[in-house]
Amino acid sequence: MGFTLESAFHEYVVRGGVMMIALIPLLVLMVAFVIQSFLNLRRRRVAPVDFARNLLEARRKDPAQARSLLQSADHSLGEVIRNVASHLEMHPEADPAEVLREEIESECDLLTEQNSQLGVIYRIAPQIGLLGTVFGMISTFNAFAESVNPDVQELSQGINVALITTAWGLGIAIPAYLVHYLVQRRVAAYEQIVLPREGGVALHALLDRPVTATSTAELKRIAGESGA
Repeated sequence: MGFTLESAFHEYVVRGGVMMIALIPLLVLMVAFVIQSFLNLRRRRVAPVDFARNLLEARRKDPAQARSLLQSADHSLGEVIRNVASHLEMHPEADPAEVLREEIESECDLLTEQNSQLGVIYRIAPQIGLLGTVFGMISTFNAFAESVNPDVQELSQGINVALITTAWGLGIAIPAYLVHYLVQRRVAAYEQIVLPREGGVALHALLDRPVTATSTAELKRIAGESGA
């Protein structure tokens, strides 16, 4: 019999047993969360390339325009700078660099939490698959033990069917783990490089003095490049 979509569905889905009821929705969720993660962590959603530069230029022309630009920003960098500015208004004696660092950590913790679903999926998918295999093996060996004329070939076919859910579980978990790792690396890059750099320039534009979550010397160099 030739390969058809219907035969493949029966061979690799229906024969997988009751645990496929959990594995197929888990696959759909995995794909949805992968798409969500890539959309949420786009550069323009977290720290647009030209935001700090535009804020610096607006501040030089009109401070009110810079504040308006900051209030309308709907990305993580804008949220960080708004929180820092609000904190400094209530606590003028606070160190802007330290406040910036804390707000960046807080925002990146939020990004990690918002995109952590894949971490759950890659942990539970193999276990669900393994549970399905255990159920299948129990059923196979029971049938083998109760058979009047036990056939090793039938036993091997039953084991083959039982392993379907394990394959599904691993097939879901492996890409989920890879994307989860990429998400973590992406957030770490934002926390350690992008947001301190761009946040320092943006805060410099508001305070009219160099501020950075890393080093003042680095910010002076970046601010000089932005004004060049």
